[in-house]
Amino acid sequence: MSAMGQRNLKNYCQPYYDLANSYSTDKISEVESAVTINREKFESDNNLGLVKQVVSSLSKRNIQRLTQMYLTLSLEDIANRVQLNTSKEAELHVLQMIQDGEIFATINQKDGMVSFHEDPEQYKTCEMIKHIDSSIQRIMALSKKLIAVDENISCDPTYLAKAGRERHRYDFDDYDSVPQRFNM
Repeated sequence: MSAMGQRNLKNYCQPYYDLANSYSTDKISEVESAVTINREKFESDNNLGLVKQVVSSLSKRNIQRLTQMYLTLSLEDIANRVQLNTSKEAELHVLQMIQDGEIFATINQKDGMVSFHEDPEQYKTCEMIKHIDSSIQRIMALSKKLIAVDENISCDPTYLAKAGRERHRYDFDDYDSVPQRFNM
């Protein structure tokens, strides 16, 4: 993204920019802090429910990351590493993720240990091929919609007038630098 585009994004979407930056830290406490600070803006935009899903998705993402590093882990360790309050909360997250097919694991209720497993899918059944094809079709349809929106915006007289007024404000960062081959 160009420097001008990044500046505009920061100016108009600062609460969302803060949320994205806090998400990239992988720390739930920082994401929750960004949500608390910008709660009024998220509510006025009718996006608070969506923002709460972001917080939940970080827990899932962190649990998925653990499945790549460990074969077995206690629920208490999962709760600590993912920054959940209790091992019971970790268990509920893990159970939901198993049920949704997001991770493959078993929980030993007796000792509170979670054993992570490899994905059993071999990706060679007719059903899986249909599923992959369906996903590709949805992505292609979304791509066409994005292209149409981009074309509509680029033809909008209001946008063109504003872009024309701001043309003189480009930074050097907006242009690709030309490599210097010769030193004099």
